Amino acid sequence: MSEEISVLKSEIVKLIDESRDVEVKMAFYSDERVQSIMDRLNKEWERNGYKGIPLDYATVDEIKMLNALAKYYSTHPSNAYRNFMRNAYGIPSPKIEKKSWWRRLLGL
Repeated sequence: MSEEISVLKSEIVKLIDESRDVEVKMAFYSDERVQSIMDRLNKEWERNGYKGIPLDYATVDEIKMLNALAKYYSTHPSNAYRNFMRNAYGIPSPKIEKKSWWRRLLGL
């Protein structure tokens, strides 16, 4: 399990921190889930005298969540950047209107 976690951590660092794509970094670190986890990790890292890196203080679930988000943002940079800009300017995400069965049948 420890080796798996180590691999997941290194993937996060590679996909986000070592990425040259600033849009990916902005989108990843502006995600509310990432911010919440990273706030806790940075406090724990500071409390322990800055030993290691903040990811060393993450739970298995947090590492898995951060890894999944890192993979998403690194493979969907245009969607991620679009969402980042919407959030930055306070623009709500567009809602997809689901048509009723009758409207779809009639082509309305």
